[in-house]
Amino acid sequence: MRNIFLRGVSVVSKHSRFMIAVSLVVLLQTSVCLLLAADTKSGTTISLQELIELSLDYNSKNRANKKYLPPEHITFLVKKYFYQIETQVEQLDTAKEVRDHFQKAVEKSKEIFDSGEGDVSQADLTKLKLGLSNTLNNIIDLEHDIQIGKLNLGKLINQELRDGNDITVTDPIPIDFPYTSFDGYLKAKNLTPQAKKIISEAGIVSNEINVEQSTKLTEENSLLLYKAFLGVTSSKDKVMLGKKNRKITRALLVSEVANYDFGIGDSQELFEALIMYTRVFSSYLDSIYTLNVSAAELEKLTDS
Repeated sequence: MRNIFLRGVSVVSKHSRFMIAVSLVVLLQTSVCLLLAADTKSGTTISLQELIELSLDYNSKNRANKKYLPPEHITFLVKKYFYQIETQVEQLDTAKEVRDHFQKAVEKSKEIFDSGEGDVSQADLTKLKLGLSNTLNNIIDLEHDIQIGKLNLGKLINQELRDGNDITVTDPIPIDFPYTSFDGYLKAKNLTPQAKKIISEAGIVSNEINVEQSTKLTEENSLLLYKAFLGVTSSKDKVMLGKKNRKITRALLVSEVANYDFGIGDSQELFEALIMYTRVFSSYLDSIYTLNVSAAELEKLTDS
């Protein structure tokens, strides 16, 4: 009877220890989840619109000193630095992809050259190494430029942009600019004619009576706007052309990389495909940046 009682106590004791262990595991998992959630929440990012609002708020506090700038100028600067960072982040990703292809090609070409069984010359191997070196140099430059852009942007919002407090960056997208003529743009922006409210002798503003007053831009302002408008339209044309060229060079690169991986490609052709893709895609991204900044500058001139 005593043995049965002791066995029962032993079972209960083991069961209690098991339940305690399970409880500790659950508690530990919950704590880890909470910590991860806190880390995720702390790693916030700031969108372009939020950056504009923060910069305008900080700028408004500088009205009493020489640091104050017109709101439209602040908005333009924020967009300019944001588009710069957005473009260079994508260019950096592309450069890293090209770097990986060059590294793989150099290793494979060196094996073929050392074995003496393939059709790879010392000149071919040297070209691939130079291509890799140039790509690594581009990566260093882009990482530096991105940091400088973040410093400039952070100065406008009076915050330091770094890990845990960074900007929201997506793939660069050309801004929508539907205007095909300068006159159409002016009309859409209500630059002419301009409505004028009538004030009675008693000083009461009439919201019902409006007189259409034909307002003409000064010759200087009209010329500035027209130049900015032409800058946007020409940039838009370059983006469309660059998009087509990007698709062509991308297809060429994929083909050359696949051929070289299968051992039927030529190192010289792969080198040329990598260089061409880097130039064309980087140029395409630059054209998007130019378009977006040109549109922002036109908006600044329109609002000023």
